[in-house]
Amino acid sequence: MKILWYVSSHGWGHGARQRELIRVYRLKYPDTHITVASDVPMWFWKGSRINSIVAGSPSPIVVEKDGDIDLKATRTHFHHFADHSSSYLKTEVARQLLLKPDLVISDIDPLPVKAAGVNSIPALGIGNFTWDWIIKEMFPDMGAEAALVADMYHHGTYLKLPMSPDHSPFGSTVNVPLLRGGPPGNPDKVRDLLPAGNICLVALREIPRGVELSVPDNFTAVSCLPEPVHRICQNITPSELADAGAAFADLVAACDVLLTKPGYGIISQILTMGKKAVLLTGRKFPEEKYLLDTIKQTSASILIGKESLLSTKAFIRSAKRLHPLPKINCNGGTIATNLINSSRDGSPHPMITEPFRTDFN
Repeated sequence: MKILWYVSSHGWGHGARQRELIRVYRLKYPDTHITVASDVPMWFWKGSRINSIVAGSPSPIVVEKDGDIDLKATRTHFHHFADHSSSYLKTEVARQLLLKPDLVISDIDPLPVKAAGVNSIPALGIGNFTWDWIIKEMFPDMGAEAALVADMYHHGTYLKLPMSPDHSPFGSTVNVPLLRGGPPGNPDKVRDLLPAGNICLVALREIPRGVELSVPDNFTAVSCLPEPVHRICQNITPSELADAGAAFADLVAACDVLLTKPGYGIISQILTMGKKAVLLTGRKFPEEKYLLDTIKQTSASILIGKESLLSTKAFIRSAKRLHPLPKINCNGGTIATNLINSSRDGSPHPMITEPFRTDFN
């Protein structure tokens, strides 16, 4: 079997959960040939057991600047995508014909699903939102563009994750439990990489404008990027992590407090590991509400809006004092793996063959 697995380059949460799903899928179906189509950096996929990687699909993703969404640039990009969608589709159809996949999976780019329909290839979408919904929520006057994108999804089946709006443009929809953004973390794998004392893991690609990054005296700030996210961070590069046989999830498991922005990948790890966190909120992205609604009910986190943020030090200290809540159990990876396997024959309604874990659906 050959799977062409598209992963959005909007943030790294899409990549994190699909990298984990590929890991779980490989444990059960090791002989499947997996080609990832994504513009997420190459280093991100190191050790992910994919067979090959190709460029991602054009998609109506948002444009970010200084750690927030640039509304003007995003509107322009959405219009550009809609105006050029016909030529983009022809290119995607041709690529799929060349690669000859048995199944197309997309998180959650719309063009691959439409192209799969043209090519009569079964297609699955995996996500907690779709781009037609994002366009309509962000720009209510762009109804025509939202409808165009919604139509692109219609051929496929949506494996709909939690922390999502009640919306699906797909031909059929199957609810799936929480899909983690990484493997179960093991703090012992990274003990030798970390300094002694309390650890604040700075899980940010960049420090948002106006944020003064500082930590209490008994804390060390740690980042995990090719280059340090900030001068005060002790940076563990992804290569160093991989060479130690560890994953980012192991850093999450080992840290005392996370400093991050709400995104599906990191929120899923906070929930499944019961971690304490300081969340920088207030981005203009509609998904955030659904992530925060869950966090407010289930996690020992402090939510900080931009208007109240002066320095992170006091918030990190306060988060460390919070009483941790129980870890959330989930089997989204196993459920999704079974659904992917049952979709190989082109069934429009894949069957769930394992019960949901009932503590978080």
